[in-house]
Amino acid sequence: MLRELRARLAEDYRADQLLQLMLDRLVAAGLLKGRGRHRTDATHVLAAVRRLSRLELAGESVRAALEEIAEADPDWLVPLIEPE
Repeated sequence: MLRELRARLAEDYRADQLLQLMLDRLVAAGLLKGRGRHRTDATHVLAAVRRLSRLELAGESVRAALEEIAEADPDWLVPLIEPE
């Protein structure tokens, strides 16, 4: 399936880069092996994607809250920010 998707996206170099980045991150997260056939409907894969979605939502919520705080009271964040 991924081979077919990659072939369709190969016409657009940016789309291929995006797909490769996604595959690299899935391999790094342990959701896919480097090569071979994979079942994308497996329960453990769906559960892991759900966990990642929740984690991403939590991270985005914190980021949005910090941006609002930075606009409302920038001095409050200064002691919390490390120079590096």
